[in-house]
Amino acid sequence: MRTLLVVALGLSAACGASIPTRFVVEKDLDDFAYRRYQHVLDVEFQVANNPAEGHTATYFRRGDRVAIATAFVSVYEKAPGLAEEIRERIEDLATYETSVEKREGDWVWILQGDAPWVLWVSANRVVKLGGPPGGEVPEALLEEYLDIYPSDLTQTGSADEDAESAGPSQAIVEESEELEVPTSLQEGTPRE
Repeated sequence: MRTLLVVALGLSAACGASIPTRFVVEKDLDDFAYRRYQHVLDVEFQVANNPAEGHTATYFRRGDRVAIATAFVSVYEKAPGLAEEIRERIEDLATYETSVEKREGDWVWILQGDAPWVLWVSANRVVKLGGPPGGEVPEALLEEYLDIYPSDLTQTGSADEDAESAGPSQAIVEESEELEVPTSLQEGTPRE
């Protein structure tokens, strides 16, 4: 019986942190105090035929100036193709300098603008963490959220081929479906 308990404890530790009931961490993280939770129906990255809901948490640090950090976890109905959908949208962002970098052992997108953002896909979830303007995303937030939601990304910003979120975007699927229709049957083709 003792052996089974040790094995069970080892397996639960190997699985990482469990997903919180409301998808965000509702506790203080280092010197950033947890402030509030909000459930939202309007997510930043809308994906056709893949509805999502958002969950946000706000954290703050007192000091010479108050610093605010945020977490936004969007939970989508389906995972396949999600990483590619988000990658395409990130590449189209004109107001940010974007790059793919390794943080806490995982590949993530870095978005530099007025405020710093770190973003990644984990199965059917998109995690976006923000730091104070002119600062960094707090390491404690990165550690905690990457432990709960390991990134599916590779160094190219696409999902690892074995990840749940791997697969083509809907634009690619629709394009390939159009190519499968013989030219004579495509819309707009003159009929004799």
